[in-house]
Amino acid sequence: MMNSLLQRKSSKSETLLNEAKKIIPTGASSVMRTRIPNPMFAVRGRGSRVWDVDGNMYIDYLLGFGSLINGHCHPRIVEAVKKQAEELLMSGTPVELEIEVASKIQRVVPNAEMVLFASTGTEATMEAIRIARAVTGKTKIIKFEGSYHGHHDYVLWSVESSNPGLEISPFRIPYYPGIPESVGKTVTIAPWNNLEALRKIVRRNRSNLAAIIAEPVMANNGVILPKPGFLKALKELAEEADALLIFDEVITGFRLAPGGAQEYFGVKADLATFGKALGGGVPIAAVTGRRDILENIGPGKIGFGGTYNAHPLSLAGASANLDILLANNGEAFQRLHSTGEKLMKGLRQAIDDTGVEAIVQGLGPLFQVYFTNLPEVTSYREKLQTNSAAYTAWALKMFEKGVYIYADDGERILLSTMHTDEDVELTVAAAEEAFREVKKQFSLAA
Repeated sequence: MMNSLLQRKSSKSETLLNEAKKIIPTGASSVMRTRIPNPMFAVRGRGSRVWDVDGNMYIDYLLGFGSLINGHCHPRIVEAVKKQAEELLMSGTPVELEIEVASKIQRVVPNAEMVLFASTGTEATMEAIRIARAVTGKTKIIKFEGSYHGHHDYVLWSVESSNPGLEISPFRIPYYPGIPESVGKTVTIAPWNNLEALRKIVRRNRSNLAAIIAEPVMANNGVILPKPGFLKALKELAEEADALLIFDEVITGFRLAPGGAQEYFGVKADLATFGKALGGGVPIAAVTGRRDILENIGPGKIGFGGTYNAHPLSLAGASANLDILLANNGEAFQRLHSTGEKLMKGLRQAIDDTGVEAIVQGLGPLFQVYFTNLPEVTSYREKLQTNSAAYTAWALKMFEKGVYIYADDGERILLSTMHTDEDVELTVAAAEEAFREVKKQFSLAA
């Protein structure tokens, strides 16, 4: 493999982490970065590969948690940002680039009658929920247990609850201390992929229900696909309750198809939020939606703002990123799916060859390995039955072999357009070794 256990070094990363912890809680300004594997201080990235400060090289399947859809430092994105930096860093005024990028989004995203820009996915979902409450005149939202929609109080409920309660009335549990219960009273939790329970929950709350917010593919507890017809039913239930359907496409947007999950599954949301792959590595997010909804944004109506919204550097990077993705009738997406399917097939073969108790599920551009005897994981409740400790051990072994996968099965394995067949072969070879080692460690015979 690229980095054997004996060759891999970590002294500089360990030193930097210890220094960082003296002045930065946990050592980084996002707690996800220093959880596991730990430590890994990145210093350079090109294409599908990333290097740390100790000189170790990895095939990268974290990809900035999905942002680097065209890999690290794509030359067209880098050049676009450099060129913009020489002309205008920041102005606090409208810029023509904003119209250009909004138009590119409008051409491919099914519900994008109008477009607004923010800086992060968290801001985008926060704004979308406020807009839904304003235009419906109602307060409550329904979110699904196990889903993550950003880092604001309205959605940080029942993200990783070990005891979810009954499916007909799931527990509403704050993700962190410091989130007021008064905020929680505006949030109702529903189980994913259980249409019968969801229908009852919607009807019970319809008089005050402003919106249903959903990841069209649950991608924050591994990758859990919607059952056939489930997304269409979400739209119908929202309409019956005079509520809006919000698709959180921060992960699926510009990853599954040019028009995201809305195009891929053929269901159009009232509002949708985008981030990560929209920018290709620069900080940018967007809210798209129906014209009759978003025309309510304005002075004296619904506010929408932020100093760094539609930042010129981010717009320049996003514009180049979208040009790469949308060229040649979306050839990049065909490559994403094809390479990802090859990797999924190789991992399944490695599972069969080693006899380990595990499955691979998802789609080419994003999928997950679960250590389980279940044939498929269809909900957060089933995800709780998987062997997360075995996954962490497996991912850390992959890390030692030069393959960077976040060592928590609540995340996902992500592809970029720069991953190659060679990357697939090297990854499958590492995975087979790691499966054998984990099988021995956890007695995971299928």
